[in-house]
Amino acid sequence: MNDHRDVELRHLRSFVTVAEEGTMTEAARVLRISQPSLSQQISTLERRVGAPLFHRRPTGMELTEGGRILYASASRALAEIESALVQARDARRRVQVGICGTVPEHLLARVERIFGDDGSLDAEFVGADSQEQLDLLRTGTLAFGVMRVFHTAEGLAALTLADEPLGVQLRSDHPLAERKVLTWADLAGQELLWFPAKRNPRFAEYVLAHLAAHGWSPRLHIVDANSPALYRHHLRNSQNLVTLQARNGNTADAAMTWRPLASDPPRQRFILATLGDSPWAGLLAHLGSRSAGESSFGS
Repeated sequence: MNDHRDVELRHLRSFVTVAEEGTMTEAARVLRISQPSLSQQISTLERRVGAPLFHRRPTGMELTEGGRILYASASRALAEIESALVQARDARRRVQVGICGTVPEHLLARVERIFGDDGSLDAEFVGADSQEQLDLLRTGTLAFGVMRVFHTAEGLAALTLADEPLGVQLRSDHPLAERKVLTWADLAGQELLWFPAKRNPRFAEYVLAHLAAHGWSPRLHIVDANSPALYRHHLRNSQNLVTLQARNGNTADAAMTWRPLASDPPRQRFILATLGDSPWAGLLAHLGSRSAGESSFGS
């Protein structure tokens, strides 16, 4: 009994080419192999099929009845394989990317460009707090995460998207809005619109410790939401309430004003990160090298 499992794609490709070209000489030229090698492949295929596939005529190669049956199926199969190979080559790997709620639009646009320019990834953005992203990276639910930090957590490979000082955002009719630059002393008596520490405990601890080191330990007005509109609502409707914001994260809202701190402001970093020992770490380094030329609070 013939073992058809021994039939190779190269044998079928050679067979189809001979059938279409009509002669061994022309088929060998198209396939860029020697004529004896091609003749041997056809003979091998006939042995494995168990039937002659061609009539050898003085004028060329003519398909037998069995050859015509095989040609119809083989040519279709080779076309389908070629199509599948093209699709596989062009397929974009779908990955989930965590996005903390405080990522400014311009940074989100940069992340989109980074993945879009790579061309091999189809990024799906998933909302998740910075702390939650760490857990989702470790379980493999996320391939990458965009999070707000003051230093990169151990075990992560990261690309810094932004590293910027925080300033003070307040309502435009707030008494402090008249000043172009604010000192730490100016903030005495002001409450701080803040986020639940569980959403980003290390960043919250860092910022509050930084404020205390400069003599400001404000009463916290905590809002558990990722809505900039809701934050602005609280600022507009509360006396002596301010929040911390990067200049680039400040939205064009006539009711709001942003002022820099005169000295040693706390800083925030947004990073695109993955686990350092994950298969994505090398790709992140590649993405970082490609993008080298190129806010709100609580994440």
